[in-house]
Amino acid sequence: MTVQESEILEERCKRFVGCKLNRNIYASEGTLLLKKGVILTESLLKRLKMDDDRLEEFVRSIPYTSNEYNKLLTGTVEEIREIFSEIKTNPLAISQVETLILPKVKLLAKEHRLTILLNGMQGKDDYTYRHNIGVAIVASLLAKWLKMTEEEIHLITLGGLLHDIGKLRIDDHILMKPGALTKEEYEHMQMHAIYGYEILTNDGRFSEGICLMALEHHEREDGSGYPDGKTAETVHPYSKIIAIADVFHAMISDRVYRKGFALYDVLKQIKNDAFRKLEPTHVGLFIKRFMEMAIGNYAELNNGLHVEIVFVFEDDPINPLVRFHKELIDLRRSKLYIKKLIDMKND
Repeated sequence: MTVQESEILEERCKRFVGCKLNRNIYASEGTLLLKKGVILTESLLKRLKMDDDRLEEFVRSIPYTSNEYNKLLTGTVEEIREIFSEIKTNPLAISQVETLILPKVKLLAKEHRLTILLNGMQGKDDYTYRHNIGVAIVASLLAKWLKMTEEEIHLITLGGLLHDIGKLRIDDHILMKPGALTKEEYEHMQMHAIYGYEILTNDGRFSEGICLMALEHHEREDGSGYPDGKTAETVHPYSKIIAIADVFHAMISDRVYRKGFALYDVLKQIKNDAFRKLEPTHVGLFIKRFMEMAIGNYAELNNGLHVEIVFVFEDDPINPLVRFHKELIDLRRSKLYIKKLIDMKND
């Protein structure tokens, strides 16, 4: 072992020795490496070929039950709804998004149990405001996975909360319309990006990065987005993160005019969009780390089987190795796919 490797192991031991695993860890062939409840030792840490950020998700304590988590998230959605309503008559109320809502969203983003995280973000009530919370949570996770600084994560999470602030100037009948928008209505809806930028820049307290996340979250790498048709070279790096979070949360959520899409379909669409519309390296990392969060969770396949996700493959994370009773199924080599995750009382 080199001096550098020895120093890395020493830091890892300081961080993880004595921690208890909150779920099983499997090898690529489905072999159980370490069982839930095992206390980590130096010798076990030497064996684990897993980066520290991923290992953190396997040892993090569980601060909330699913009911407590949903109560906190729903309460946060209600708070941001009230704040946004107040902003219409008192623009200074926008400061409360950072002082009151952001700290709660940072707590919500620490949830590592994917079924609970998704169930909270997919709640059927108050989509317009729940979307702001959902985008902020997903953007916070992606920024962390990209190893951005704490200050950048702070700004991106706040940008997620404020990215749709311009919808305050959009007519409610358009926001809540159960059917397809007319051409005129769609053009009016697209103006929310410009309105958001105006609201944030006029306030004067927000950085240019936060203002641009409101303006650019519908811009696309190939120039097909709006409002300005910007391409990859001219879109702010923070806006590219919000774009992925925005698409993901919008697709998994129930809307007034449709049901949310199946998880597999959402991730597959985002993967396809990486070739033209969304930042490809960010998308690859997002799908990989998102699916790694699903390890140890249960899922329903398209044939109705309920399986446990045991390993995520680097080459195809959307189609992991799953277990049905004692049988291992490699979804890469099967016509089966994950339809949705299931909460199997994993509190």
